[in-house]
Amino acid sequence: MAVLLPTPGIRGSGGGTFAEKRVILICLVIALGQFQNGYDSAAIAGFQSMDGFLEVFGYHDPIIGYNISTDVQRLIQSLINVGGFLSAIAIYAFGSRFSRRVGLWIGCLLAIVSVSLMIGVASLGGLYAGRLLLGMSNGFLVPYSVMYMTESAPSLLRGSIVGMSTFQTSLGALFGILVDNYTAKRAGNSSWQIPLAVVYCVPVLLGTFIAFLPDTPRYYVTRGEDEKAVQAIRRLRGITDERLLRAEVDDIRSAFLLETELHAGVHLGDMFRSRPDLRRTLLCYACSVGQTATGVNFMAGFSVYLFAQAKVGDPFMWVLVSLAIALTGNMLAFPAMRLIGRRELLIVCSMVSAVMMLGMAAVYTAAGKSPAASKALVALSIVYTWVYGVGQGPVLWALSTEIPSQRLRSQTVGTASGVNFIVGWVSAFFTPYFINPDKLNWGPKYGYIWGASNLILALWAFFFVPEAKGRSLEQLDELFEKGVKARKFAAFAVERQLVDGDSRTLQRGLEEGDGTSKMATTVDQLEHSEKGAAGTPLPRQLLL
Repeated sequence: MAVLLPTPGIRGSGGGTFAEKRVILICLVIALGQFQNGYDSAAIAGFQSMDGFLEVFGYHDPIIGYNISTDVQRLIQSLINVGGFLSAIAIYAFGSRFSRRVGLWIGCLLAIVSVSLMIGVASLGGLYAGRLLLGMSNGFLVPYSVMYMTESAPSLLRGSIVGMSTFQTSLGALFGILVDNYTAKRAGNSSWQIPLAVVYCVPVLLGTFIAFLPDTPRYYVTRGEDEKAVQAIRRLRGITDERLLRAEVDDIRSAFLLETELHAGVHLGDMFRSRPDLRRTLLCYACSVGQTATGVNFMAGFSVYLFAQAKVGDPFMWVLVSLAIALTGNMLAFPAMRLIGRRELLIVCSMVSAVMMLGMAAVYTAAGKSPAASKALVALSIVYTWVYGVGQGPVLWALSTEIPSQRLRSQTVGTASGVNFIVGWVSAFFTPYFINPDKLNWGPKYGYIWGASNLILALWAFFFVPEAKGRSLEQLDELFEKGVKARKFAAFAVERQLVDGDSRTLQRGLEEGDGTSKMATTVDQLEHSEKGAAGTPLPRQLLL
């Protein structure tokens, strides 16, 4: 008689988000790496209007008072991207030797050194060196935190959990502006040193937290340490059934061994050599660059400036309002990523963002600095920020780590981050030329460029982005190896069944089957599968 097994992470019967609360909370803390990135971006933008900061790193203009030179402004913004690019090179060269935890620890150490340097050495040289090192810190924390979440989360919640990266980035930006607001009026160096010192909280908390965590199950499997992989799943997700634990590890290992057999060794050109790997690499790169293509860096770095140009009453407060509203979008992203497909969410949100960007540019072109135009500009920018938080940010982060193969994930994600840092550097370096009154003086009309880039992003998603919702990383390996077209991913029947699904998936498989579904197994099969208990793959029919 066939007896259905309970699903993992469910601890018995039923299933859903609440049953996986442990791994959700763990990943929320791991996403602090993204918090640092958001906090720094907002805080450094505020420094440029602080008298205490400008007394040291700026100059006094007899007409407008303290100001910062264009060269200094461009360097402190762009060096962060240069540092990230250097980290991407290091990850590509040595990433396979670093565990996910070690990568996070390196990022934490670099953050502490960089902040200490900027606070302790009050000179442009110290500031530049600190910005470079902080960029290197972000270059480790961002990809390794996302990889940790991707490889630890159950398939059905993976997109939602990885989407928390965007929430933490927005939360960090909000905190950065809030801290700046409370210290900006202080006299002397403390006005900018206090916000910098707050950055210490991230590496200290994150570095301490990961000391009590295992590495990811998939990392242990790639090192041939199956017992540690079993323990990692038990600790990360709270699963206690030994058979379920070993079956999940068996499935991860069998997929990894199959992939390794097909593509033995890791070399420089492996990401581009075979058709499946080339496709996955290009998709990962496009997802990473897509973060910049959304225009979010432009809005994050220059919203206050644009609002000031548009004669908005209190530009600083409107940025705070925009970020606060964006957080509600980030929170909505969690259920949206689970209930709506990645493709649909990315396509729709990119189209809406394009309309918002083009709308801002058109309003400013037609009405300039009129009160009505100012209100429209604020409203459109708030809607854009919210839409990005719901769909574009979370989806692109999730896809950039879901798509690469297990064997090449560190190298692919690392180099993709490097490509994005280059694109981000170009954006940060040249944006002032477009919006500054001394140059092209486009102001909000710069939105024409980002509106077009969002339209291109939507078209690319429609034609090339595969649907990863509800698929395990091992199933994605199978789909790419078989060359399934992007628009057929969702409906394609794979041989490998989910090993970390929920009870609803199991029930649906039975209802659609003939009563002897592949998604069920018998107790006899398990009791007589001594090989499975010893660590070799259990029958594929076992669904956890």
